[in-house]
Amino acid sequence: MNINEERLIKVIEEIGNIGAQPENGITRLAYSEEYSQAVALLSRRMREAGLEVRTDGIGNLYGLRRGKSDNLPVILIGSHLDTVKNGGLYDGNLGVCAALELIRVMNENDVWTKHPIEIVAFTAEEGDTYGGTFGSRVITGLQDVDAAWLLERLKDNGITRQDMIDSKRDMSEICAFLELHIEQGGALEMKRRRIGIVSGIAGISRCHITVRGETNHAGTTPMALRKDALLATAKLINQIDIISRQIGDPFVSTVGVLSLKPGFINVIPGEVEMTLEMRDLEQSRIEDALGRIRQTASKIENAEIEIELAIEKPPVKTDERIIELMEYICRESAISYQVMPSGAGHDAKALAQFVPTGMLFIPSIGGKSHCKEEISTSNDIVLGTEVLLKTVLALDKVLVSDGGYIPVYL
Repeated sequence: MNINEERLIKVIEEIGNIGAQPENGITRLAYSEEYSQAVALLSRRMREAGLEVRTDGIGNLYGLRRGKSDNLPVILIGSHLDTVKNGGLYDGNLGVCAALELIRVMNENDVWTKHPIEIVAFTAEEGDTYGGTFGSRVITGLQDVDAAWLLERLKDNGITRQDMIDSKRDMSEICAFLELHIEQGGALEMKRRRIGIVSGIAGISRCHITVRGETNHAGTTPMALRKDALLATAKLINQIDIISRQIGDPFVSTVGVLSLKPGFINVIPGEVEMTLEMRDLEQSRIEDALGRIRQTASKIENAEIEIELAIEKPPVKTDERIIELMEYICRESAISYQVMPSGAGHDAKALAQFVPTGMLFIPSIGGKSHCKEEISTSNDIVLGTEVLLKTVLALDKVLVSDGGYIPVYL
């Protein structure tokens, strides 16, 4: 069975370019008009492929292809359709369109799996407004449906607490989840590997940090008497960098937001607010880093530093048996591959906590993502889709479903 390259690239472009802006990449934010257009178009393409299409209460889009035994749980495949602001063509969109292509290829070759196959396009995977991986966290029950900040934001989209409750799925209905995604980094390209097999998805912890000094006149306050909150912040950021390098790869930290008050050219900053994000595959390493950062902050002079942990999403591992299966497929097909962690968050992270989950990467040229320069080659797109198809068909044969969702290695 061969992937139809022209058809696959066409659907990636026709859906993915909704929200494209000249010179500014693609903006297709969850629940926006552009996002609704993309969902409507994908729904039409799903129905053309013979899928039973539905949308849940929060906007997750599903397309079901029935199997030989409809009493078996589904193999769920997909990703997301929303983008960051000024994002690229492939992030999320690739995984959804590749899943659709699998269905089309199976239809053309009259291949029917024993398990039902279900495509999903999750909503609000990107993290700016709804906390990230919103759609997948809701269906797995990981989302706090009583979070006041979330309910307030969803109100504008006509989504209620009950909609979130109704969208939760019984995880026993799903025997495995698979996601194909661009790497969003340069490791595969650098090592000349065609496929990345994801071993785990990094945990993410985010802190709000407030540094308080003393506002004063910039011209009349001697240097020795200053309590400059920005200077103390600079010292803290430098120490965060040192600590992060000491902990070592794959740990990373980022100060992404910095706001100082009062923010006048002739006034010594009296307060600085900043965000700190830390990622690693081991939660203990994140906690170690945060402990060291707190200790360092307590020693910085002329400032009071408050560190508040705002978000904590522990790391997860993908299913070892699915990893073995993907490795087997790559070896048998003479495809160069690398088993690797994901530093970015994905919908697979939520599913992996409840069902056997596998994730595949294809190279991102130049390691570019979340920008208009994001691109992967057609050859890599087709190859990634082929490996995904072979994984689905192999899983369908080896999954044991009478008493659990336990994959058995070939």
